[in-house]
Amino acid sequence: MICGIYSRLGISKTVCLICCIFILWYISYFVIQCKQKWTLWLLLCVVLGFVMADAAVQPTFVEKNGGRMRITAEGYLTEIRKTSGGFTKLTIQADVEDREQKIRYPNQKLSVIDSTNADYTIGEGIRLRGEALDFERGTGIGYDEWLYMRAEGFDCKVFPKQIEKTGEMHDNAKIRFAKANAAVQNVLEQILPPEECAVAKAMLTGNRDDIGQITQSLYTRAGVTHILCISGLHMSMLAGMVVYILQNICKQSIRRSAIGTIGICVLFFLFSGFSPSAMRAVVMISVAALGRVIYRHHDWLNSMALAAIVLLCIQPLYLYHAGFQLSFLSVLGIYIGSMVLPKPKTWYGKLGHMAGISAFASLFGMPAAAYHFSYISTVGVWSNMIVLPLSGLLLGCTILAATGGLLFQPLGVFFAGTVYVILKLYAFVCGWLVELPYSYVPFGRLPLLMILVLYALMLLLCIQPKWKGTRGAVIFCTAVLLYGMLGNGMLWKKNTVAFLDTGQSNCAVLTTYDNHVFVVDGGGVPWQEEGKNIGQTTLLPYLASRGYAHVDGLFLPDTSEKESIAACELLTQLPVEVIYTPAPLESKRLQEIAAQKNISVKIMEEGDFLKAECFGTLTCIQPDTLTLRYEYGGNSILFCGKRKGMQELELVHQGAALRSDVLQVAEHGADTASMQKFLDAVAADTAVISCGKQIYERPAESTLKKLEQMKTTYFRTDTDGNIFYTLLPNGYEIQTSKERIPVYERIEEAMEGK
Repeated sequence: MICGIYSRLGISKTVCLICCIFILWYISYFVIQCKQKWTLWLLLCVVLGFVMADAAVQPTFVEKNGGRMRITAEGYLTEIRKTSGGFTKLTIQADVEDREQKIRYPNQKLSVIDSTNADYTIGEGIRLRGEALDFERGTGIGYDEWLYMRAEGFDCKVFPKQIEKTGEMHDNAKIRFAKANAAVQNVLEQILPPEECAVAKAMLTGNRDDIGQITQSLYTRAGVTHILCISGLHMSMLAGMVVYILQNICKQSIRRSAIGTIGICVLFFLFSGFSPSAMRAVVMISVAALGRVIYRHHDWLNSMALAAIVLLCIQPLYLYHAGFQLSFLSVLGIYIGSMVLPKPKTWYGKLGHMAGISAFASLFGMPAAAYHFSYISTVGVWSNMIVLPLSGLLLGCTILAATGGLLFQPLGVFFAGTVYVILKLYAFVCGWLVELPYSYVPFGRLPLLMILVLYALMLLLCIQPKWKGTRGAVIFCTAVLLYGMLGNGMLWKKNTVAFLDTGQSNCAVLTTYDNHVFVVDGGGVPWQEEGKNIGQTTLLPYLASRGYAHVDGLFLPDTSEKESIAACELLTQLPVEVIYTPAPLESKRLQEIAAQKNISVKIMEEGDFLKAECFGTLTCIQPDTLTLRYEYGGNSILFCGKRKGMQELELVHQGAALRSDVLQVAEHGADTASMQKFLDAVAADTAVISCGKQIYERPAESTLKKLEQMKTTYFRTDTDGNIFYTLLPNGYEIQTSKERIPVYERIEEAMEGK
């Protein structure tokens, strides 16, 4: 089934090929060699996965209308949350009408951002008028809004110009569960301090909106993020509590206790939301409980497979969900660990066995965690040694605090005291562990093929005593991993220049094969505050995805207060050795950070250059606007900085060495730059235009026509996303984020001649 889904949605040609090879091997081995023809029926899962994945990504009504449209909508409110900026985020099930074409789209799920922060009640009738937008597709770095929101079943996001209550109240099972969820959140807010309340709400109700960045970072670095959601751990703890109460207190039979456990777990799942990890746990618990009802033992692998099939049938996009992957991989690690590790007989043996199981769960989750978050926690085993034994008590007391608070608030406060103490202990232990050296290692995002090979190697090492002929496979997988991880530094020696999609700003990152990093212009937009600017949302995630935890040099053509916000975000979070500028730092914030972190500031002059064998040569052609020319392996790129038309002509008249293979077009392609004489002097084969959505009418049509007349291939960050130039010793390669569309769609476009 996964092969079918990935064949439709996969972006890696190599992994798609592996899926096809796996299917062919399956047929040749089970059908032809073993002559088990009945297994052909299982290949229908490939077709099922493909068809369901295709249905899941069909364009919404907004996508069909160009991604933006004016609408009116009338429906009812099903959920109330908060955005990171503090605005009210409403989920509304509504009938939508296109205000221009008068076409009606019934029963759409809308994500509505209300800046008025009015008071709302779940189930309330809502009428609104405003602009509906499609979700922004990810570039492979950081948050992918389209993937996340489509997986949650949303059709579009709406910014209302007018929103009003109709006075009508709707009632159904979903609304009742949502109201109960909101009531529990309200009780927890009254009986716990804000920080502990946020964690308790995430664990019991699934609402993570109030978790602060510091708490999120602490639990992530300690490797215990499963505490901050409704995870399989919590569902398993709940099932254990229910079984104990029914069998030992209520004196019910095993079969009745199993049926009751299924019912309670399903109700809790409906109450708390539909997270993939919770659904996986409910299916596995239900399978195990059903085994007790019919007097059969359940099999772990079959239970996991059934849970995965149920989830993927509901939403194939869950396959790309970090929670889905980490949940199943951790359970697989626990299963493998229970098979490999010897059974303990003493108390200290049981303690070591628990540590070993935790280590296997962490180990199997690490590659996927590194892929999604670019870091791995090396102290997760030890933090879980404290977290896991107390999780049952924490969950039980949180449930008692919430239910007790609904009945009699002082009773809720009584149980909330234990919740507070345990969460404070968690924070203390996690805080101590993350201060240890190398507790949180920047690993970077490995290619999918490398991750598959890594998991194959881990499985081979675990089951090697039971399979014959695995030695060769282990050696092969190890060689492939070493080749993929060390090949560039030893063999290919490729450098990369990435022009990041930062909207109406410039930001390029130059990385070398021996792990040196230089950032040319920090990007950033003046109207976004520090902490929410380009440095935080794009630049830092990109560096993390490549496994870089330092920057050798930052080139800033403009150091004013407004233009350097993104640079400040970078400087505060990563060590930077040198800031290169055309003049002394203008921004007081920049001066403060540079002095505090002891960062050198270098004033560039004409002819200054940086040169090294692994790096190449970066020369300052004109210091006022920090125009730079980079050369490596016979390839050259010209960074135009803040240069305008007349300044371009000055360089031409001065006879500067402008000839380059790649040109970063000045002023985002505005008609005030890119003079014809300048373009002729550069004579670039390829150009890249860093620009955002059409706010300032950039790039100008006149600029694009000039490039087309010169037969210069150009790429735009607003349409192509991030643009990567891989510089080889004898040429260069180009790749864009646009190539992250599914292989199936690329084949379809090629067949249609697009």
